[in-house]
Amino acid sequence: MKTGTTGLGVIMGVSGAGCLAGALAAPRIVRRFGPGRVLVAGFAMYPLMSVPLLFAGPGPFWLLVLAVAGGLQLAAAACAGTTQRSVRQQICPPELQARAQQTSTWLVSGSRPFAAVAAGALAAATNVWTVLLVGAFVLAVPALVLWRSPVSRLTSMPVPASTAPAGATRP
Repeated sequence: MKTGTTGLGVIMGVSGAGCLAGALAAPRIVRRFGPGRVLVAGFAMYPLMSVPLLFAGPGPFWLLVLAVAGGLQLAAAACAGTTQRSVRQQICPPELQARAQQTSTWLVSGSRPFAAVAAGALAAATNVWTVLLVGAFVLAVPALVLWRSPVSRLTSMPVPASTAPAGATRP
């Protein structure tokens, strides 16, 4: 059974709903598990939910699998993304907020053209399956970096310096 544009629309719709759900659930999840765990788990879920693409075939079953994986992937990304921005806003001095946001945006958006060229070259030299596999491994790197960093040990949201009680320390 060929799904075509309808199948793509279903995957995109479920993924978008997952993104919204992740953003709405983030504050509760952070309160329960702490921002460090949420960041590591969110960044780890993103490449993990890419794995079904490696095995997907035609038909409604795989359409459902890809839709669920896309929804979970974007839910994790939204949850981690909102948490990351909240942590950054707490620990970054106000005068550096704009610079920190622009640096983050450039690292994400600015790297896309390079990633596209690298993926195209790898696909030309090998095949699309290899590109998807390599991409999943590359997407796992930020999760490993966060897991090894002090960020993973954050159990609560940092307190901004301007509102910290006397004697409180900043991360």
